[in-house]
Amino acid sequence: MYASTCACKGIRSCNTCKLQKDHNTNDFQSHIVYIYCDACRQAIRMDIYELKSQCPHHDDIGNDAIAFPLDGIYLASDFLNEIEEQNLIDSIDKDIWISSQSGRLKQDFGIKINFKKQTIKTKYFTGMPMYSKSILQRLQTHRVLNDFQSVELCNLDYSSERGSHIDPHIDDTWIWGERLITINLLSNTILSLIPNEKDSKKIIYIPLPRRWMIVLYGDARYEYKHAIQGQHIQDRRIAVTFRELTGTNEKFYEENKDLYERIIRIGKRFTGISVGRFEHIANEVNSRTMEKMEIEISSNHEEQLKELFESTYQTKISSLEKINSTMYSVISEKKYIMKLIPQMSITREQLQSIFSSFQLTSTILNESINQFNIVVINHNDLSSNHQIARFLAQWRLATKTSSTNSLDKHWFNEQYASILEKKKNSFPFLLSNLFTCQQQISEQLETGLQWMTNQQSSYLMDLTSIFLTDIDLFVDKVKEIVKAYEELVRLTDEEMNLLDTFVRLQLVLLINQNDIDDEKQLDLLEQLSSDVFFVRNLIR
Repeated sequence: MYASTCACKGIRSCNTCKLQKDHNTNDFQSHIVYIYCDACRQAIRMDIYELKSQCPHHDDIGNDAIAFPLDGIYLASDFLNEIEEQNLIDSIDKDIWISSQSGRLKQDFGIKINFKKQTIKTKYFTGMPMYSKSILQRLQTHRVLNDFQSVELCNLDYSSERGSHIDPHIDDTWIWGERLITINLLSNTILSLIPNEKDSKKIIYIPLPRRWMIVLYGDARYEYKHAIQGQHIQDRRIAVTFRELTGTNEKFYEENKDLYERIIRIGKRFTGISVGRFEHIANEVNSRTMEKMEIEISSNHEEQLKELFESTYQTKISSLEKINSTMYSVISEKKYIMKLIPQMSITREQLQSIFSSFQLTSTILNESINQFNIVVINHNDLSSNHQIARFLAQWRLATKTSSTNSLDKHWFNEQYASILEKKKNSFPFLLSNLFTCQQQISEQLETGLQWMTNQQSSYLMDLTSIFLTDIDLFVDKVKEIVKAYEELVRLTDEEMNLLDTFVRLQLVLLINQNDIDDEKQLDLLEQLSSDVFFVRNLIR
């Protein structure tokens, strides 16, 4: 998704607004151009370089009029291959581009900073996007980045048609650390370095071929401004940039230790969404009137369930608690599990057969709701994790596939609306997890029952609901339940990958249901957001 409006402020300009501004762009025509050679780590005067058709390397070193050393530049050729580049571009372009200054478009994942007042807001910083995990892992294999911890990712889209460029600047040193990383995608460009010395007439060109990575640090970071000139943008260019915080011996850390640690913790998540995505979700939810009829129907369903249960068991319900979209916990004189099962997926006879084989005390209510059979099971009959897991596995083996999908865009929009309506302190964190779950889950997912791909079906929502019944025992419950489940049904690799997604989805819904945030639940969601395959790795 793309933005097209001009966002230039002050002296900034692009092709859309430059005719309306009296802005004398500095094209460095009076500067002496040097070109950087990574082999000898020096800047060589362009005319000398061109005369020899290559870098003269150490010839004339020490003569600043011809060449001089330039430290603090690390280049990695072909950091990505062509397929990886295209996959990354596809992931980036699925997000929202918003207009930025000087003809650029941007996607921001990071904290909101007022550099003049030196204030920071972390509310809408929800972590790095999921696609960045493998990139950051690869970055850390390079010698200058083995301890790099990103706290900001900014994607910038450059286009010659918009007159995209970025003026000479030094990234803020109050909060940003020494190393600035850029991965150059889609087209070649040149990074310009301009010395901080006021009267200097030097400019150094650093060629950046497509798919290369560059790190600025040391002298190149602090003693030079860096820029991308409009003349060096020929085709569409994407710059993927990462930043880190200052070191723990710097002023920012000393004055903001708790804030510093919080930013680092959020930066380790890989369920982040961009500022543009936040705005898009909020606008989309606000632009549509909440369909009260849908809410009323859902409420009516619960009233119907209560009435059917009470008329069958001749007792009043004291508590009806929703576990997931098709499962409820019921408390009357005893405790029960109430499950809604699509009639098209399994017959009453098959259900009775399963209950008999497990010697379960169960009842299939005589009436149905919206073509769902209603099954009530005595909770004591499923008191152990082993019993529950084997029962769910047997349930899966007996049922047919179903093409119904309840977790569609409308369903997710209702969850977004619910989170935005409550607007608890955790709501940006919940929104980001809900969105990344939506991205990962197939559109052929049926709430509470089946996810289908290549004619395979899985029953992961019910399984993950059981994981979360006791947060303190989460790890032990996962191991015990999956082990018992796989005695009957082996989970495929695809299902294993989705287990984490379903756990996060269930946890988001669970947290949002509470009027007050449960710290244990939030801590678990934090852990699952930092390690998006936590459950899979735990089991396999």
